[in-house]
Amino acid sequence: MTALMTAIHANDATGVRQLIAQGVDVNLLDAHRDAPLVMAAYLGNAEIVLLLLEAGADVTAVDPGMRATALHAAAYAGNTEAARLLVQFHIDIDKQGPVNGYTALHDAIWQGHLETARALIDAGANLALRSLRGETPLAFAQSRQHNAIADLIVQKMAQPSAG
Repeated sequence: MTALMTAIHANDATGVRQLIAQGVDVNLLDAHRDAPLVMAAYLGNAEIVLLLLEAGADVTAVDPGMRATALHAAAYAGNTEAARLLVQFHIDIDKQGPVNGYTALHDAIWQGHLETARALIDAGANLALRSLRGETPLAFAQSRQHNAIADLIVQKMAQPSAG
């Protein structure tokens, strides 16, 4: 494991800050091909996510398994603040994973993370995108019986579009 990944796994923002100051490559994959930003987003330390983003972490990096972005990882884990930061740094909010076609919103719904889903919906996630199984976020929320998330989507869809 790289020194940066060790600090990320230890939730050590001070260590991450020091490594960045020393010039560590914030995009260097570890032996498992994990990207630091994806791991930090999954683990949910928003301070570390911000440090990596400010140091030029690649927002297009994906994990080696599902090929999920950092936003997918944050959404899946329910790390709302990390998700908000990633959106602020212009990560593709509607990027669909190649394995299942899920967006970050689908991942938040899958795990029932209401506040993360709300943040993505408020940030403008496309509510019409379908997974490879054909499920829109609303259909997915309904099928998983995440009624509060389904209600948020219905409310957002009822709002007049800004245009």
